Amino acid sequence: MPINTIAPTTDCIIIFDTDEQRYLFISPAIINILGITAAQLLSNNSLWFDMISETQRGGIETAVASLDINESVELNYLINTPQNTTRAIIDKKNLVIDEATNHKVLVSTISVQTQPTAGNATEDSLFSDLFYKNANPVWIVDKQTLCFLKVNHAATVHYGYTEDEFLLLTLSDIRPPEEIGSLKTYLSENENFEISADDFNRAGIWKHSSKSGQIIYADVNWFGIKYKGRNCILSIATDVTAKLQYQDEARRREQFLNSLIDSQTNFLIRIDIKGRFSFVNKQFLKTFGYNATELIGQHFAITTIPQELHLCEEAFVNCVSNPGKIVKLLHKKPDVWGGLHDTDWEFISITNDSGQVCEVQGIGQDITAKLKIEREIKEAAEKLDAFIESITDSFFIIDNEWRFVKVNSAFEKMTNTPREEMLGNVLWDVYPEIMDSGFGRAYYEMIEKRESVKFTEYFEPIDRWLSTSAYPSAEGITIYVKDISDERRAQEEAHWTKTSLEALINNTHDHIWSVDREMRYVYMNDAYIRETTHLTGVEPIAGAHSYLHKGYSEEIHNEWVAYYSRALLGEQYTIINESIDRQTKTPLYFEVSFNPIYTQQGDIIGVGCFARDITRRLKIEQELIDQNERLRNIASLSSHEIRRPVASMMGLISIMDKENFFNPENEQIIQHLFTVSAEIDDVIRLIVDSTFTSHG
Repeated sequence: MPINTIAPTTDCIIIFDTDEQRYLFISPAIINILGITAAQLLSNNSLWFDMISETQRGGIETAVASLDINESVELNYLINTPQNTTRAIIDKKNLVIDEATNHKVLVSTISVQTQPTAGNATEDSLFSDLFYKNANPVWIVDKQTLCFLKVNHAATVHYGYTEDEFLLLTLSDIRPPEEIGSLKTYLSENENFEISADDFNRAGIWKHSSKSGQIIYADVNWFGIKYKGRNCILSIATDVTAKLQYQDEARRREQFLNSLIDSQTNFLIRIDIKGRFSFVNKQFLKTFGYNATELIGQHFAITTIPQELHLCEEAFVNCVSNPGKIVKLLHKKPDVWGGLHDTDWEFISITNDSGQVCEVQGIGQDITAKLKIEREIKEAAEKLDAFIESITDSFFIIDNEWRFVKVNSAFEKMTNTPREEMLGNVLWDVYPEIMDSGFGRAYYEMIEKRESVKFTEYFEPIDRWLSTSAYPSAEGITIYVKDISDERRAQEEAHWTKTSLEALINNTHDHIWSVDREMRYVYMNDAYIRETTHLTGVEPIAGAHSYLHKGYSEEIHNEWVAYYSRALLGEQYTIINESIDRQTKTPLYFEVSFNPIYTQQGDIIGVGCFARDITRRLKIEQELIDQNERLRNIASLSSHEIRRPVASMMGLISIMDKENFFNPENEQIIQHLFTVSAEIDDVIRLIVDSTFTSHG
């Protein structure tokens, strides 16, 4: 079979994913080179390889299999097309990594070695293969007018014009307005369009516009020909819109991936099979102070402290020996400034097409701050545990299933229940008595409302009054319990004492009241209120200034300010105060004591006053004074007035004749005795009158 001399004039681009064994892109020009369609090749991956000459297949297969990443090879071989045509192929292959999928991708650029015939080619020989059967748009335009003279079927299909419509257009008409200037510039630079048999002229990629206005990116190749005796240009426009879109998408994916890698706060490194760095991302370089040229090609030991080099080597060997296995590593890495960083890594091996490990990839992060925080959290937790254990208040935590998760020793002691019997068990199972108690109701209310609660209740099983504070959280409930039994009893006793004292104070006739430093009433017993109201006609009010009480004159106000002031300065003293009964207008006398009130720190905060009505006592004392005066008068009378007649009586009796009672002298003596007795009777009457007669 002869080699075809009229071959396609454009390259065919084919992109093949070697990992998934599928085609990602096939240029439509494939039919012009291989004689098959893209759909045929997509349905049969081996169709292309089967078309290669059997004597060349082995060498081509070996050459492709030995390609390294980013390595290219140019292959020359013969193919047999389904149309029984033998063609000499130039196949440029390049193996790359698709950054979006990390797959290996084989990019092939295929062209035919033979050149088209130029000059005065006959229409039949030219159009039979190159023109009519070409899958790409092909047209002939007049060199002078740039009018279309002939178009193939592919052109009408791609651009939407009929053949007749095309023949009414020029090259400018199939371009968007913004491209007209570029076209004119190109045409002026290539105005000769010389007919040459040497090669096609590549015009590059142009933006065309279809009849519907859709933009088509076309890779245009041309050469000068003679057509119907006129100087013309034959152009082949390969639609590369999909290719450019794919390249643009691949470029965006690559940019995105690079941006993603560079923006990572994690470290990303790759190490080849010999332990040398082949890639490090920016975060790694930034953290440890290197630049890429210092690390790429260097052994990983350069970034490892000697004490932990064996850990890194063991992880590397483990990773290489176990493809697909994730190997974890925690170790310290030094930076160039002398600092040490705790790092956490995950390594996994990367294999080539034959399954052999070619690299090790590692993703890591600086956990120095994390470990510091964890240590601080642990220390804080330990301190909290120690604090919880040291507090005298009972403390426990239950989860959302009402199970004990933490109990302190105070709660153990209060309930007389070992924590082993509580931890992990449900609160209601350990203490079923509280299900229907105030405790149970409060807990359920707190869970329902998700609000903290505080309550005090007597817990009969342990004979204790408990003050409970419960705080809900997402994990459960934290409860503080304080045994206030002694405090409760003290409160009850204080209440009883206070009640008794108030009853005692209010049942006494003495007046008791107190004022603060501003001399405002703080406390008044009933007796004081009644007496003050009786004397002034106005009831005193707690909180009001005592010295401004209505019913007293300004003189009395000033007098009481002076009394209070002395006590507020620390003096304790007693006065006798006189008041006038508002109804009887008689004087009333009160004994008032002023006593400073001190705080525990020794500061005076007020004055306590006690007043007793001593009017009756003073009256009795005056009566006693009067009585004593009378007694003194009686004594005086007794000593002066009675003594003389009594002495006379005693003298008369002593001279009386006691042996002869009828002695005439006795009669005279008896007459004198009667006289003296009358004197004594007068004195006695005077004494009696002095004794029972009031003088005041």
